[in-house]
Amino acid sequence: MLDEKTKKYIEAVADQFNKDAYSHSIKVSRIIKQLQGFIDEEIELSKTRIEVLLDELVGFYTITLDIPLDSGTHIVRAVKFEEKESVIPCYEDVSRLSHIPTEESYKSKVGRLNKKKEVIFYGCLSDGKKQGISVAFAEIRVLEGELINVLKSITKEKIKVNYIGVFDHYKRGVPPPFEVHSNFELAYKYQESKFDNHLMIAYQLCDAFFSDILRTKKYGRLYEVTSVLASLFLEGRDSIDGIIYSSVQSEGDPVIALKTSTVTNKVEHIEAMSMVIEKDYGYAIYDAPTLFRGQIVDEKIKWTKEL
Repeated sequence: MLDEKTKKYIEAVADQFNKDAYSHSIKVSRIIKQLQGFIDEEIELSKTRIEVLLDELVGFYTITLDIPLDSGTHIVRAVKFEEKESVIPCYEDVSRLSHIPTEESYKSKVGRLNKKKEVIFYGCLSDGKKQGISVAFAEIRVLEGELINVLKSITKEKIKVNYIGVFDHYKRGVPPPFEVHSNFELAYKYQESKFDNHLMIAYQLCDAFFSDILRTKKYGRLYEVTSVLASLFLEGRDSIDGIIYSSVQSEGDPVIALKTSTVTNKVEHIEAMSMVIEKDYGYAIYDAPTLFRGQIVDEKIKWTKEL
């Protein structure tokens, strides 16, 4: 059964917007065309204008539901090892495998879900064994012969993430690529029952656009839009720890972007591995033997050669 809070929100939107539903569908369509034109480098938009347009979509044409990830959820992250002078292919500082320290945020480049000089932790959900490592390899686009350091982590308590664009799956008649609460589908169906057809179109357009730009490979000025979108979901919302979305390189596999405060307070790094990409078969399938294993000691990694 759909929770009362979500039902009341949907009813309130319907009461306010149904009477002028057509204008809302036109408005959302116009906003998306401007943002897409900017991404495609066909038109120019200022940073302020991008923020205003996205804020309009997020604030008025998006229903946000949290996904809880239980304590004990496994997360993996892969980093290419690129130090030429090192005796062993292993980074010693945990921060080198986790995220850029906050005091060094000036080093951070714009990413899919972070602005320039903004730090965020990207990782892949795992079963605690091999699942997830191959997705982490795909996410950083490893090449045969490259040396990779992998960080394994686990949540110490429940965290909450947002799934942006999740309702687009229900519009297309397909389930989300990974398990979500039944409330998502119930909310979508309740929207359909309460919204005028054109108002429903406005919300469908918004979800479709968000879903598209978060799962498409980088091109044009994509990150200049997606990074602002992520900030609108995360900034000033202490109850939300991050964003979950489908891997771009291994479609359908769940990846997450977490606030650094969440990583500090709610995530424990439990092990590191140094691996070599011997064979890339394609489709996120690899031969990658382990060379060294690392024990996490405070903020350092103590490495031991794999026998």
